[in-house]
Amino acid sequence: MPRNKIRRFLFFVCIAAFISSASILGWQYVRGIWEENALKQLAQTKQSSQYSASVSPDTAPQTSMEASAPVILEQYDELSRQNADMIGWIKIDGTKIDYPVMYTGDDFYLNHSFDKASSKSGLPFIDKRCAVEPFGTNTIIYSHNMKNDSMFSGLLKYKSSDYYAEHPIIRFDTLYEEQEYEIVAAFESEVYRKSVTVFKHYNFLNADNQAAFDDYIARIKELSLYDTGINPEYGDALITLMTCSYHTENGRFVVVARKAGEQNPHAFVP
Repeated sequence: MPRNKIRRFLFFVCIAAFISSASILGWQYVRGIWEENALKQLAQTKQSSQYSASVSPDTAPQTSMEASAPVILEQYDELSRQNADMIGWIKIDGTKIDYPVMYTGDDFYLNHSFDKASSKSGLPFIDKRCAVEPFGTNTIIYSHNMKNDSMFSGLLKYKSSDYYAEHPIIRFDTLYEEQEYEIVAAFESEVYRKSVTVFKHYNFLNADNQAAFDDYIARIKELSLYDTGINPEYGDALITLMTCSYHTENGRFVVVARKAGEQNPHAFVP
């Protein structure tokens, strides 16, 4: 084949590759915007439901059976009707984190949206090993570290102690209770091979005794990038938020927090 034909052929191959790559990037960009707008719509639904409840309180009397059964908060009632996999809502001021939290007993929402369609960003979801009714000692919540700063990419802001000082609280509501959590530790970690003998914080789900709980707290505080001054006690409820980090292979960034304002059932009472 003559050289000029070869050059022409390679030129067209390069053009085709460029157009293909540009099309893929363009589609990913558009898809990202669409998914982000869909998530904003969910937040607006929550806010409008909460506002409607505040201006139009339900004055109907409750029966004794209704009073004893858990009641879904007004702001989550409509969303839970749309998708029964929703277990709560997480929000962190100063980030884009303002999302429903899902639970299915698998990793379905790693790559699916609230309407269960295929999704690159997915949704925050609870580790399939965790108990949710009721919650266990430590509820682990995963989500992607997206390039557009959505999902749990905002967690990496907690690398800065200054940012932590301005945002020490995580709001994690269940369908039935508004909750605040105080940050205990923020640290870089990784997912280790099963054969590696090392402290694997992500395997701590429930504390069988105080010694096990205290050991876990001591270890994560050793890993923490700074001291938050929050010292959980045996019986406190914890959440662990995890997302990908690229400081090492299989890296993760982790934020652990304890439920605020909860009386410790194991605390000593004279």
